Order: sequence, then C-alpha cells, then structure tokens
Amino acid sequence: MNPLLFENMPPFIRREMEKITQQIQPLMKKNSKYMMFAFPLMLVGGFNLVVMFFQGGFSFDMLPITGIYALSAAIGIALFKESKFMNKKIHQIGKEHIIERIKMSRIIGDDKKNVYIKMVKNQSKMSLQVFFNFLTEENQEKQNMYS
Repeated sequence: MNPLLFENMPPFIRREMEKITQQIQPLMKKNSKYMMFAFPLMLVGGFNLVVMFFQGGFSFDMLPITGIYALSAAIGIALFKESKFMNKKIHQIGKEHIIERIKMSRIIGDDKKNVYIKMVKNQSKMSLQVFFNFLTEENQEKQNMYS
C-alpha cells in the first residue's frame, strides 16, 4: 500500500494502516515482481505460438523454438497464478490484523466488537471501510471518556 494514500487520513487511522502495510509489504513486493514478469512472458509466448500456428509450416526444425515459446507462456501463466495466490494471502493477512485489532480494543464493548468482527469476516476483501468505521467510533469513545 502506498503511504501517500494515508496522508489525508486522521492520525489514528494512519497509524493502523502503517501497521498493516508493514506486515504485507514483503508480499506486495513479491507480488509486483511476479506480475511484472508474468504478463510479458504470457504475451510473448502466446503471441508467438499463435503466429506459428497460423503460419502453418510446422516442421521438426521449429520444434525447439515452439517449445521455448510454450515454456515461456507456461512460466508466465504460473507466475500469474502465483500472483493471484499472493494477492489472496495479502488480503487474508490484512483481515487477520483487522480482526485482532478489533478484539484488542478495550474501549468498545464486546457486543459492538462482535458486530464489527462479523462484518469484517463477511467481506470478501480486506474490508477497510468497516475497519475505518471501527477506528473512528473507538476514537470518538476515547475522546468522550477523557473529556
């Protein structure tokens, strides 16, 4: 996640987002590297295989080149699938951090915590909006307690 996205957020939300970013940063770097290599390999290998297929002249001499194109396309597809898996893992780690952070709260009551946890679990992605609502409510409760 880009730290510049968090500049306009309140400090209590920015702090939590930085914690999540620290946890998922290594996976995001790996994911971006996989994606950077996946698409060119898929496109070059796939395009050349299609061109060779429509050209028609398959011969024994072209077999090694065809194998190289097929291998590059297969590696590209494998990297793309691994990237999708990494993306799911990133969302899972973010979700787990959000749930742990909600559970750790001493300010919000258990009933509301359970509602927030259920909403986070029902979301398919990381559900940042629910987390932002929780943090905002927690901050308001904290301010009401100390004022």
